[in-house]
Amino acid sequence: MYGLYQWQLDSARQQEYQFYKKQLNDKLSALIQGKAEITQAIAISITTLPVLKQAIQHRDIPIHPILAAYSQRIKAHTPYKEVWIQLIDAQGISIGRSWTKHVNDDLSLIRQDVASLIEHPRYLNNFSVGKFALTFKSLVPIYDKTHELMGILEVISHVNSIDRMLSSTNGVRSVVLVNRDYRSQLTRSKTGKFIEDYYIANDAATDRDMARIQQAGVMRVFENAEYMVFDDHLLLSHPLWDLEGKRIANWVMVLPIASFQFANLQQTKRQFVVITGFIIVLMLLLAAMVYFKHRSDFERRFFFDVFDTATEMIYVLKSGRIMLANKQFFEFFHSFKSVAEFHQKHDCICEFFVPEDGYLKAHMGQEYWLDYLLNHPEKMHYVKIQQADKVSIFLIKASDVRNELNDQYVSVIMSDVTEEVHYKNQLEHLIIQDELTGIYNRHYFNQALNREIKRHHRYQTSLSIAFLDIDHFKTINDLYGHDVGDAVLRDITKVIGDSLRDTDIFCRIGGEEFVVIMPQTNLRNAREIAERIRVSVERIASDHVPKTVTVSIGVAELLENMSANQLYKVADRALYQAKEKGRNRVEPKV
Repeated sequence: MYGLYQWQLDSARQQEYQFYKKQLNDKLSALIQGKAEITQAIAISITTLPVLKQAIQHRDIPIHPILAAYSQRIKAHTPYKEVWIQLIDAQGISIGRSWTKHVNDDLSLIRQDVASLIEHPRYLNNFSVGKFALTFKSLVPIYDKTHELMGILEVISHVNSIDRMLSSTNGVRSVVLVNRDYRSQLTRSKTGKFIEDYYIANDAATDRDMARIQQAGVMRVFENAEYMVFDDHLLLSHPLWDLEGKRIANWVMVLPIASFQFANLQQTKRQFVVITGFIIVLMLLLAAMVYFKHRSDFERRFFFDVFDTATEMIYVLKSGRIMLANKQFFEFFHSFKSVAEFHQKHDCICEFFVPEDGYLKAHMGQEYWLDYLLNHPEKMHYVKIQQADKVSIFLIKASDVRNELNDQYVSVIMSDVTEEVHYKNQLEHLIIQDELTGIYNRHYFNQALNREIKRHHRYQTSLSIAFLDIDHFKTINDLYGHDVGDAVLRDITKVIGDSLRDTDIFCRIGGEEFVVIMPQTNLRNAREIAERIRVSVERIASDHVPKTVTVSIGVAELLENMSANQLYKVADRALYQAKEKGRNRVEPKV
């Protein structure tokens, strides 16, 4: 019977290990997914810079300092401190890099992702290994005016930002092991750390943890798909895959077992000794009854240990009503001390949900929020919760649980990701804003135009755009210099912005090219607004240029079955006509 008891203790430990494994793997997957989205968004925003196309067409343009400056800007304004940027032409030749002046190597011969994108242009995200490190790469195609591929913009980020977030939010140390098959490629490894040809990709990996992995057997750790216990530490493995589905690396999370809450194990052992003494004296039936009661108590205590020490908010519902909640729940909802007290004032936690687009609401269409979570487990769901004067954002997951009587319960886990979303929003603001003028850029224009076209189809409202171009702007740059040209762009942007309505969307899409999206506006009214813009620019009294600055404007209205690209081309043709007819005029086109 003592052997059975030992088995019970071991099972309890394994259950806790499984709990940590699922919890941390979910957290790491969410961090990787978030990094993929942000890295791709950075790449898309950088492709709006006109100088990139110029650099592809004219190789004498010094692109390295521009890419390096943009990399520094990302470092200054985001938690991503190691972002590299590379410009590649349509043949796979490297034109410029932010981290080195070395160029002109043919990447299509040595990199599957570059060759694949050239053959089938699309957004591409993947982990890969190069000379320096294991990195996450986001590749975005750059197209010419005929929508032919002319180049690729690549943003390269390292694993250290994920390592830092995992450490700060969950107290986890990491060792990122790169497959030893890549040892020969890592000729200039960034960290310089190896364990028997397995490269260590994260800077923060400690010597002690690396030694621990070496003693456990680095190959065994790398190939392990579950977890292992070694030297009083739990080693959790999370594989990373490349574009072809090969395991390129293993993210090993290291947790000291001493940090786990096994408070009841020693007490349970002592109780078992006492119970065993009674078992010797009492009948076998009584012994069995005592054992199974003891086992039930043990499992209950073990459950509450894990339940209450979790860093996430966890609660269990039946018929939509909270039955059980952990310590973290009451730390967040600190005005309540029990579930009963919570339900005296609130029927549902969804009363705290902020009903905002992109976040979980009490009712998602025809579905109750809890049903929606259960019916869409493949999605990542976020919920915004208002508690007192504070708004927090959580990653939320739900799973169906049934007991031996087939009663249905739902367990919900909520991980606080407020800080991560805050950083992401900060970065998204940088991504959609034109650095020189402060208005929206081309990346945001593409998003906004598609969004407004969908709204037009849904509500059957008018939609028009005005395409603006500053007349003879090249002459201003040539005569007075680029600093004066930049000042003129800022002056014009301010004057035009003052002429627009709150509902209008003003974007800079090129060097001297601007677009105004005008929702709920037909062609006649759009023309009047464009004429007001033209006159306001003509009246600018600029200290920078001793001549009148004018703009030519093409106006177009969205017609039925017209795509965003078609509407843009109609406005572009109208602008061309305005230029042909003498400039400083508005030309509408149907």
